[in-house]
Amino acid sequence: MAKKQVRNGAYYEERLKREFPAIYSDFKAGKYRTVTEASVAAGIKQTRTRLHELKNAWTKASGVEKREFLNWLIAEGALVARAAPTKKVPGSRTLATSDRHLTAEAIKRIKEIMAKRHLKMGDVMFEMGFSKLNASLGMALQRNTQLQPDLLAKLEKWLVANSSV
Repeated sequence: MAKKQVRNGAYYEERLKREFPAIYSDFKAGKYRTVTEASVAAGIKQTRTRLHELKNAWTKASGVEKREFLNWLIAEGALVARAAPTKKVPGSRTLATSDRHLTAEAIKRIKEIMAKRHLKMGDVMFEMGFSKLNASLGMALQRNTQLQPDLLAKLEKWLVANSSV
């Protein structure tokens, strides 16, 4: 596998010296305060906008942070709240919200079944037809992450099959 190239200040300074000698001389003369500023002037780099920063922060945020941010946007009036929960647990309880996060009620029921049947997370995943090493349900129970639609459908069937437990 090829080694990832380092793109630090030294890389951009060398590239300016080689490809854009006029801008490099202006940089050395103090016309540009930073290598980044000179690189933007040369067209090698683009200035990072607030949108770039927001997208970058979003990809690094946890599920809880993303939800808190969305709630803040709703409170600010910049976003409309999502529809009511969609999936149901047998007995008219909700399984997941419209954004595919398990409800507290569903989490409690899954853990209850697991405890009564002495199941581990891998056993539950195996019973639903997934690999025992698939951590998606465990992550949803512990960290409230989103579930894929196919897993939600199989989870719903698993809850029906275990409704007598």
